[in-house]
Amino acid sequence: MKKALSPYGSKPFPWLVVVLGLLVLSAAAAVGWNWYQTRYPSWYEEVRLSDGRVITIHQKREYYENYGTAQSWVTIDLPELGGKQVWHSYLMPQRVDVVDGKVHVFGAPRGIKENKIYNYPKQYMVAFTWNGDGFERVAFLNLPALIRSSKNVYSCIPQPLEERLRIETKEQRWCPVSGGRWKFGKDIVLSDYEALANFYAKAGGGKPISD
Repeated sequence: MKKALSPYGSKPFPWLVVVLGLLVLSAAAAVGWNWYQTRYPSWYEEVRLSDGRVITIHQKREYYENYGTAQSWVTIDLPELGGKQVWHSYLMPQRVDVVDGKVHVFGAPRGIKENKIYNYPKQYMVAFTWNGDGFERVAFLNLPALIRSSKNVYSCIPQPLEERLRIETKEQRWCPVSGGRWKFGKDIVLSDYEALANFYAKAGGGKPISD
């Protein structure tokens, strides 16, 4: 009786080649995912509002190691917003809050390019208020005074980057103080930010002109 012919002929199936190919694909996928996580880091973050509520937001950044944040997406879930809304900007988020039923957010530009996008803001901070259809830009000094004095959102990338940044962690370890001539931490010293705004405006060939 003749043996049935193997569909692969007399040669053994190249399992080694297949395994090596799968390993290469897995390695490439891992490298690609690591690149994506580095360029677009994201995390959930607990935020304490000025009315005492603790909410969870989701932050995602476009981030460059030798530059910083180029743009950001903050997903906020509040009844005052009618559910989840995304605040997209070319800013480093600084605060999310609710005062008298109105949702306010503000952030800070990273460099000359982002300052120019927002027309060189006088107080450096760029603020928005939810108007029912979207986040509308408003003058930073028109925000309620009680939310202009400090930050409640991580403006830096958490280290180590965890899936969820808890209130307790933020209270124990805020973003590192940044700046050279002026120092910037959790508290907002308006005069220092105005000086920084003037510095970036001059570097860009202009002057602070927008509120």
